[in-house]
Amino acid sequence: MADYGTCFKVHLRLIEQTLKKELQSRAGRPKAIHQAMQYAVFTGGKRFRPILVLAACEACGGRMKDAIRPACALELIHTYSLVHDDLPALDNDAVRRGRLTCHKKFGEATAILAGDGLLTMAFEILSGVQPAERAIRLVREISIAAGARGMIAGQVEDIETASRRLDLATHDFICANKTGKLIHASVRAGALVAGASPKQLVLVDRYARAVGLAFQVVDDLLDQDGYCRFMPEDRVVQKAEKLIQTAKKVAGKLGTRARCLVLLADFLESRIPQK
Repeated sequence: MADYGTCFKVHLRLIEQTLKKELQSRAGRPKAIHQAMQYAVFTGGKRFRPILVLAACEACGGRMKDAIRPACALELIHTYSLVHDDLPALDNDAVRRGRLTCHKKFGEATAILAGDGLLTMAFEILSGVQPAERAIRLVREISIAAGARGMIAGQVEDIETASRRLDLATHDFICANKTGKLIHASVRAGALVAGASPKQLVLVDRYARAVGLAFQVVDDLLDQDGYCRFMPEDRVVQKAEKLIQTAKKVAGKLGTRARCLVLLADFLESRIPQK
């Protein structure tokens, strides 16, 4: 496929502009917390989750401008999770995307509070979605996906199994929750903002499940970890390719407006290591 930045140029520009506007409009005293929050958000990430929100909205007949609030909210939630993951009590990472992690740059206490600030700002932004009933549904679905029945559940399971032998079923659980739930919520958020029909929501859910797992399987291939510990590499590649083909087939059923959903699946396929 063409370069990621080229394919999603319009989406990325809207996401970056809106994130900057939302963060800068809230900046104030004390200066350090806002600097840390902005530092964490603008680290050169691919914005995969907010692009999924915008692409799913388009696929279901909506407009990007109507989906930008949940798109930015989901990116803030994702960023908060990375800030906290990097802390000494969790992964204890010093570098992310070639730069010092937030706690290395600003100190551990400020990084914890920056993550808290990003998470709460995400729900403040979501509360502005109109009509209010749609905002309430988004807040509920996204909070479940990000909470102790979703992303946090996967994170805790990951921590608890770090010191013992991991089995495939547990790894499946970790992937489905730690990575998959927020990706699934991103796709659903776009569809919900567009006012998707019940049939469209069924297809969106199928696409989200396939893409969410494919995202993790491809990461495992790149890191030579995770699924690569349970099966030969060629089988892991087959698993990723099958999930991606499923996602593309389902997206095709949503019609020509789902072109960006297909391109996002193509992007995952392009990341599979070639022998």
